[in-house]
Amino acid sequence: MRHEGIRSQKGYTMAELLVVVAVIGIMAFIAVPWMLSYIPGATVNYAAREVQGGLNRAKLMAVTTRQPICVQISGVGYQFVQGSCGGTVWTGTGTDGAGVFRLANNITVTLSSGTSPIFTQFGVATQTGTFRVTGGTGLAQTISVQPSGRVTIP
Repeated sequence: MRHEGIRSQKGYTMAELLVVVAVIGIMAFIAVPWMLSYIPGATVNYAAREVQGGLNRAKLMAVTTRQPICVQISGVGYQFVQGSCGGTVWTGTGTDGAGVFRLANNITVTLSSGTSPIFTQFGVATQTGTFRVTGGTGLAQTISVQPSGRVTIP
C-alpha cells in the first residue's frame, strides 16, 4: 500500500531555526559584557607574568654567567645590567637595540618600592624591590623580588 500524501522532508522548520538564533543571541548578550571586563584584567595579568619571567631570566643569567645582574626600569620596559646597576646593559633575544624588554598593549612597569633588584651568581637578591605593572584601564598587579631570589606575584 502506497501513501502518496505523506512524504519525508529533510531540514529544520522555521520555528526550530528561530529558537537556535534566539539562544545564540541570549548567549552573546551575556558573554559580551563579561568579555569586555575580562580582557583588560587578563592583559595586565599576562604582562605581570611576562615581567616575572624576565626577573627569573635575570636570576638564571646571574647564575650561569657568574656575575651580578641588576634589573632596572627603563621608561617603556625593563633591562638587564651586567655587573651592577651602573654596569653594561645586556642586549640579546627579546630586547630592542638599547637592551630594553618592551611590554605590549600600553602596559607600563614601575618600581613601586625598594630598589632595582640585583641577582648574584648564587641566585639570591642582594637588593630587593617590588614592581607594579599597570594597564591602560588602571588595573595593576605587583611583582615582588624576595631576598632569597624568589619572584612572586602576590
